[in-house]
Amino acid sequence: MSEHVKPSAYESLRTAILGLFHETLSRYPPSYAPGGEPQSEPPHRLGEYLVYQGYLSPRELHAALQASKGDAKNKPKPLGVILVTNYNLPAAVLTMALLLQTLDHLAHTPKLPPRFLGEQLLRDAALTPQQLALVLEEQVVDYAQGHWRRIGDLIANHGWLDAETLTKFVREMHG
Repeated sequence: MSEHVKPSAYESLRTAILGLFHETLSRYPPSYAPGGEPQSEPPHRLGEYLVYQGYLSPRELHAALQASKGDAKNKPKPLGVILVTNYNLPAAVLTMALLLQTLDHLAHTPKLPPRFLGEQLLRDAALTPQQLALVLEEQVVDYAQGHWRRIGDLIANHGWLDAETLTKFVREMHG
């Protein structure tokens, strides 16, 4: 568990993320039987969560990973965007897997600093998992439609945090 997150705050965050996970499972049942448990230590890679939960086959994950690298004609794209646009993975499922990954980061690698602004905001209880899930979904959908918006801009557009507060969190993340 993170030394930056008090035990009671971690449990509240864990409960909220797992609640969102179960809600997402009921709204979007997996297409496949759950895959084998990932062989690596947690936190796992995004694709491992999705195969394990039955949202992707190992073959689909491999193809999506290859497509995300780009080639001579196409520049690289985020894996999540490939999964949503080419494999019909609901954006809500993608964001749920990202939240589970964040929870595993807090539980298994507590001394590592957050890699993403959303993770920092969850650690500091500045956003709820539901709020972060919403803006992550918006970000993926916008990117798939050819528009990239920063997560901080989406958060500010909702009025949850202002630009000055977001800048403070980014500075905290980078030391």
